[in-house]
Amino acid sequence: MSNLTRRAAFALAGLAATTPALNTPAAAATDIRMALKPFACNLDTWFMDTPFAGRFALAAKIGFTQVEFWPVRRAKNEESMDATKARALLDSNGLTLTQYAPAAPNFSDPANHDALTAMIREAIADSAILGCKAITLVGHHIVDGMSREAMLSGYTTGLMRIAPLLEQAGLTALIEPFNTVNHQGHLLNGSRPAVAMLHAVNSPMIKLQWDFYHMQLEDGDLIEKFTAAIDQVGYVQLGDVPGRHQPGTGEVNHVNLLKAIRAAGYKGPMGLEYYPLDNDYKRAVSDAMALSIAAGFA
Repeated sequence: MSNLTRRAAFALAGLAATTPALNTPAAAATDIRMALKPFACNLDTWFMDTPFAGRFALAAKIGFTQVEFWPVRRAKNEESMDATKARALLDSNGLTLTQYAPAAPNFSDPANHDALTAMIREAIADSAILGCKAITLVGHHIVDGMSREAMLSGYTTGLMRIAPLLEQAGLTALIEPFNTVNHQGHLLNGSRPAVAMLHAVNSPMIKLQWDFYHMQLEDGDLIEKFTAAIDQVGYVQLGDVPGRHQPGTGEVNHVNLLKAIRAAGYKGPMGLEYYPLDNDYKRAVSDAMALSIAAGFA
């Protein structure tokens, strides 16, 4: 709290003690929304004790204007959801969807490229309903019996195959590398193989999902690597190490990091794909506001 301005401290004082809903004067609520404006709340990692459909309202009440989530199509035995239902929830809560992650086939294996094409066509239709211009695309599990070179070739070829569809639709696919510490069994880890691959694909609609949680675990040297690869960055996500909790709970200096992100030329939203420490959403919002103010965004 020591890093907050008096204006932000006033706004935070209105947060309810035991619930993420706001109970603030209009001016205080405006201050919260302004401080949270650079961020998109991830609805799959926040408010996990609430059914998915109810998380839209919680994100709006707490002060977010942008959200992201994983798949939009959810099975009935989990919780029925599709693009039309999600769009209604977004609109009724005044929210914008920055990106989401449709389930992708493992297209490191060329045998799955037809399934990849079908999934992209479905995502294009869903994205038009959602009013969303970006999807996260993974699908790079290790394939038993295939060499790394063959898998890299298969994944690259798959991206080249879907590039014309994405370009025609104006939809960006965000390729997300993981890490080998707690996301074993994946082809793309850290920035280097993914950056090289995207240079080879050379499509304006295929970029990197730069998740700093994964990059810290796999690469380190966060600012220099991000700055060097800024031409291939399409979206940014945050999460501290260790624990994948909010910035300020771990080892990364996120104030310096966010200043460097903007200095490198990235002007888009930053996804908060982390698990608020102890499910304390009041503290998570306080920490996000403090970061925004200290980094000069609010």
